[in-house]
This record gives sequence, C-alpha cells and structure tokens, in this order.
Amino acid sequence: MIKFVEVKQIRDFNVMERRASSRFEMNEVWINPASILQIRPDLVMKTQLQKGYLPTDLDVRQEFSKINFGSGSNVTSVTVVGAPEIIAEKIYSIDVSKKLLKG
Repeated sequence: MIKFVEVKQIRDFNVMERRASSRFEMNEVWINPASILQIRPDLVMKTQLQKGYLPTDLDVRQEFSKINFGSGSNVTSVTVVGAPEIIAEKIYSIDVSKKLLKG
C-alpha cells in the first residue's frame, strides 16, 4: 500500500436556504498498487487551484493526477497531489524519463 494526499471536493447543501456550496479538503489515502488501472493528469483540479478554490497552502505550480483503481466493474477514482510521472515513480519505483515505450 502506498500513501498519497487526496484532494476531495465536499458539497454542502443548506436545506433552509436551498443553496449548495462546495469546498475542498486534503486527506491521506492508501492505494494498493496492484489495483491501479490508470493514472492521468487532472487539469480541472489545476484550474480550481488557479482560481483559488483549493487550500491556500498549495503552490500555484502544483500539479494533480487522477488515479483510477479497482477491479471488474468496481472502479474508483481519486485525485491526488502530484504529476502523473511523479506518481508512477512513487508507485513503481522507476524513472519514467528513462523508459522507452515500443509499440
């Protein structure tokens, strides 16, 4: 299991005012590397950071990745702090820049 920092969107709904609001929290999440299906950049979260919606302790240059994991029809998706290359290096202990894909 590998520990990541997850950025999670929390939606609050005020019934009395019939109004919804959204906020972001950062939590730790543990993911089994054997269950990871896909890692890709999360550009929407990058935009949210640039607009100032994410916690203020993040640098505006920070990048985010969406990790899809699970098996069969049970697939879960989380957004974590870090570029896909950094996440792959952490998971598989490889230097992505030195790998050449042949197809």
